[in-house]
Parts: sequence; structure tokens; C-alpha cells
Amino acid sequence: MDIHYSNSGGVGPQGSPGSIGNTGPAGPTGPAGPASTVPGPTGPAGATGPTGVAPLDVEVSYVVEGGTLGTQPTFNGAPLFTASYVGAGKLIFFNINVLMTNITNFGTGQYYMTLPFPAKYNAVVGSGDLKDFSNGDNYLIQGRVVAGSTQMLLEYIAGTGKLELFDHNSPITLTTQDGFYVSGSYIKQ
Repeated sequence: MDIHYSNSGGVGPQGSPGSIGNTGPAGPTGPAGPASTVPGPTGPAGATGPTGVAPLDVEVSYVVEGGTLGTQPTFNGAPLFTASYVGAGKLIFFNINVLMTNITNFGTGQYYMTLPFPAKYNAVVGSGDLKDFSNGDNYLIQGRVVAGSTQMLLEYIAGTGKLELFDHNSPITLTTQDGFYVSGSYIKQ
């Protein structure tokens, strides 16, 4: 006897789902996204380092000018002025020497000398010594400067303690044997 099967039967009920299979391998890394325009937080400040010591510069000669606020002195040749300074940042120490050997006319009015740099403040910036070689006397002189200027006006201390203008006949009548120096310090602009 022949048995025939028919495909005409209905679909049976659905079976329960099977278990989840193993995870497959990771895919390739994608391209980087655009950079952020928002800055990240600022980190804490670091510790302050030790304070260094500023080295002093070497002594430097400079061309000093001098004269009076009135009639200018005249010389037989170049004036015998020498000057130098040492600087440490904005602090300047200067030294000026003046010999009067070749002056032919001492001029009139208060004497002045120039500093190497303009001063930051109004100040008495130097003191010095006027030497009267005829009798060996010495006179204390000082320099005064106005903020923003290099012109140091010279004064002397009178017997009363009052400051007077240093000129051709005060505190002494100058001769070609006389000379002076002035030195000091100031803060430059």
C-alpha cells in the first residue's frame, strides 16, 4: 500500500525563542569628532619660585654734559668732564668728575650736569665735594633733578644750612685749579 503525505496541513504553533548567541568581534574605530570650543577648567596655580637676585651691570662710561642756566662757560678744548654709571634694573648709581683746568670763562648762573637717563621722580639724587685748591677747603654740593629730566641742578649748603645755587662765585670764586665730583643714585623712568 502506498502512503501519501499531503502538504495541505496547517502551520503548527510557534516555538519559544532560542537563547542569545555570542557577541561578535568589535568593529573598526570611527573618525574623531570635531574639537570642542569650550575650554576645560583651569588647574590650580603652581607654587611661587624663589626670588632671584638681579646682577649688577658693569660700570659704563657716558657722555655727560654740563653748563649753566645763564651764560655758558667756555673751554680751551673739550670740557674735562668724566662720568659713569652702574645700573640694576631701574636703579642707577652715577659718578661725575669735573676738572676746571681748561675753562677760559666760568659763565654765569646755576651749574648743572646731565644724568645718563631721565629720572622717574623729583629728587635730590647726589652729593659731592667742591675742592678749593687755593686753600684746601672742601664744600658740600648736591644735585637736584625734576621728574622726566636728565638735567641735575647743582646746589651747595650755606653756613646757615640753607641750600644756595652753585655758580661761578658761590660758594667760592672758582679758578682753573678747582674741581668737583658728584655721585648718587636714583630711579630712572
